[in-house]
Parts: sequence; structure tokens; C-alpha cells
Amino acid sequence: AQQQAMGKLAKPLAWCGLNERTGLWERVTAHGATDYRRLRVALQLADRRGPLTDPELTLFLNGVQRLADEFLAVADMPSRNEVLSRAAEIDRFCAGVDIQIGVNVVAGGAPFAGTKLRGLAEAAGMILREDGMFHALDDGGATLYTLSNLEAAPFAAEEMKAFASHGISFTLDVPRVAAGPRVFDRMIALAKQFAQSLGGTLVDDNRVPLGGSALDVIHDKIVEIEQRMAAQGLIAGGPQALRLFS
Repeated sequence: AQQQAMGKLAKPLAWCGLNERTGLWERVTAHGATDYRRLRVALQLADRRGPLTDPELTLFLNGVQRLADEFLAVADMPSRNEVLSRAAEIDRFCAGVDIQIGVNVVAGGAPFAGTKLRGLAEAAGMILREDGMFHALDDGGATLYTLSNLEAAPFAAEEMKAFASHGISFTLDVPRVAAGPRVFDRMIALAKQFAQSLGGTLVDDNRVPLGGSALDVIHDKIVEIEQRMAAQGLIAGGPQALRLFS
């Protein structure tokens, strides 16, 4: 019934039902067998595509009312203006902390060989995924940072033997990573190792060499972003951050 009423919504929905035996709200799944007298439905207000729009909210509220009518229930609706205002507020805050840190290793002469790049990445425990990037993962399999080609072509396992590039990029998605400053230091250490092994130079996006003082500034910026997020109850790399910055 929900799919028919609100299947066109782009933003995620979450349903919870009140378990009258335990008195706790629990997630409702597609194949759950529990009956509920009270339900809550939540619609995500913002993500990287922007805040919830008025047409999207209309679709959601109309869908909730349609479901309430179908199941002879009473729907308690939020204020439209308050919802849209809150969505815009969340989006503005997220835009201020939605930062990706990238550092590059560029060749001074001959391009980097694909076999060498793959060997160094795999030796560091990185995994090549279908998005054409090598990923450094935490113990739970979440991405800490990525290694991509600075040129247009993505990395592809079957083409690495004949592959060559004049530059590579290490990228840290700050709001999506826990303990960002420590992960950044780890990423920089690996980038320096690549530069040394490949005979390249560590530079920023303007091809300016990155020294210790510049890296310290970036490190401090990551600390600041995490603190700003935490002040709003948003933990970098946590479930809420992963939803918002998706």
C-alpha cells in the first residue's frame, strides 16, 4: 500500500510500529508479521541532492492520508511550513560541512604504470571496486578514503597491465568518515609512500606542492568540521551522517 501511495518519492522513508507488549517503537520491515495499532513514518529531509521540496512533501502528506483512509486510521500531520523550513535549515548546515579533501600525486616525467599502481594499492590493503577507484576500508567494510585516476579514465582490473597515468588522487569524504583527522594522516602517509615509490610529487588541486604546514592546515580543518557536526549532534561517519551525506 505504501509503494502505491508514495512509490515516486526520491528521499528515503522509514516506518516504525509501536510494540504494545514491550512499549517500544520498532522498525517495520517488508516481511514483518507483527500487527500494530500505531505507526510512525519518517521522510528524510535532506541529502546531497538538496532539501525536501514542496512537491515532494505534498506527495508524502497525500500518501500518508491515503494510507490512513485505506486502513481506517487517523493521521497526525506535521506543519508543512515547519517541515520545509527545517529541511532548508538542515541543508544549509550540511552544505557548510560537506567537504571532500583531495591530494594528488603527479608524475614529473614518464607516466605511472598501471601494474605499479595496482601493486602499491593492493599492498596497502586497498580494494578496486566497480566505481573505478581503489578503496581503503575500515574493519566494517566502510570506505575511509579512495584512490582514483587524476585523468578521465577510471581504473579497471582487466586493463591495469596496459594502463598508464600522469597523476592519481587520494580523496577523503570528511562527513562520512569517523576519526577523520587520524584517517587523513594515514591517507597522507600512504600518498607520500606512493610519491616516493613512483617518483612523483604530492600536490594540491592547483598543482602546488604540499608541505608540512599546508597539510597541518587541512588536518585542523577536518577537526573543525567534526566539531561543528558534533555540536549539532551529528557524528562524522555515524548512521545519520551517512544518510544525510548520501
